[in-house]
Amino acid sequence: ELDEDDEEQLAEEEMLEGLAVDEVAKALHAVFKTHGTLFAPAFHGVVPVAVKYLHERDPAARQWAICVFDDLVEFTGPASSQYAGDFLEPVTQALRDQSAPDLRQAAAYGVGVMAQFGGDAYADFVVSAALPALLEIISRPDAREEDNVYATDNAVSAIAKILRFYGSKLSDARALLQTWFGALPVTHDEDEVPSVYEYLVQVVAEQPDALVPNGDAQMLRHLVKVVVSALAAFDFVPALAQALIALMQNSMQALDASAKAELWAEISPEQQQALQAKGLF
Repeated sequence: ELDEDDEEQLAEEEMLEGLAVDEVAKALHAVFKTHGTLFAPAFHGVVPVAVKYLHERDPAARQWAICVFDDLVEFTGPASSQYAGDFLEPVTQALRDQSAPDLRQAAAYGVGVMAQFGGDAYADFVVSAALPALLEIISRPDAREEDNVYATDNAVSAIAKILRFYGSKLSDARALLQTWFGALPVTHDEDEVPSVYEYLVQVVAEQPDALVPNGDAQMLRHLVKVVVSALAAFDFVPALAQALIALMQNSMQALDASAKAELWAEISPEQQQALQAKGLF
């Protein structure tokens, strides 16, 4: 049994180890981002350490390791699949970890980069194993509570990437698209916002009936509220901002005067003020 001094020393050692691990993760990220596949041979020496951390009890240690493998996939693409056997099962477990939202977030982000950058090597895992877990994340009753919202945003973003890059491998892409649409908006993770809303604009342009079948008024209202939420909360590059504004305006025009008034009443005063400050209303 540890006495008070031992506990303090252990806590200090864990804190210092955590800081060191975080610095290593940042360094690996920078090297991967700069050198990509050229760094892969040197990374081989890091793999045993990263795998060890994948199986630690401490969620922060597992999160660190998953972030390292996320970077591996993002910056080396299909070449990363040689290590897939080391990290796919821990990613699945992390997606379903009920006690560590940050761990779920890192795993969800990783699934997104697998879909976007990993190619066919990851398709079966993403569609069969990871996607059901992502759907569990976005459907939690507490999905939008403060502790969970970043994991939820990353899961929503990952599903968009699955639809975009693995759509042909899905048994019912249209149903998944509607589920994804219902989980919008992305509200907090600024890194995921651009790709999510680029995809939304793309879907409406290419499959106008997929999200709002037969001009369904309820779906139109949801679409407007999603776009309003995005425009009020985030700054977009001009081209995407203009596309979202046009989408909002076109959707509003499809509603009658009564529905428009009801919709405007449902938009929070803070969002109204943000839109007015940006000259959008």
